[in-house]
Amino acid sequence: MNYLKLCICILLCTASLVHADESTFDKAKNGAVELWDKTKETTSNVIESTSEAATVMGNKASQLSERASKNVKETGSTVWEKMKDIGSATADGARKGASKIRSLAGEEKNNCSEDSALCYQNKE
Repeated sequence: MNYLKLCICILLCTASLVHADESTFDKAKNGAVELWDKTKETTSNVIESTSEAATVMGNKASQLSERASKNVKETGSTVWEKMKDIGSATADGARKGASKIRSLAGEEKNNCSEDSALCYQNKE
């Protein structure tokens, strides 16, 4: 009889422990599911925020490149005009220098040949 009572007590204790373990397992499972749902939601929010920030940055970069392109065109045009002015001034300086060399060398128009660099005629 004592063995029977002992077996019944062991069986009852084991049944209550198994039931308690199932309850703990269910709680842990539900906690893991909730954690997974929160993780998915947070990840989705982060991706959405990142996408919005990338769009804003892309728009700003586009605007900056547009302004830079306009500035480059204006600067290039200004530099081209200045280079033309410098070229004209250089040509004028060369003509004046050649004329000065001719006058110092004593060579005037009557002593020059057409293809001589010192006898440049102002042909424009």
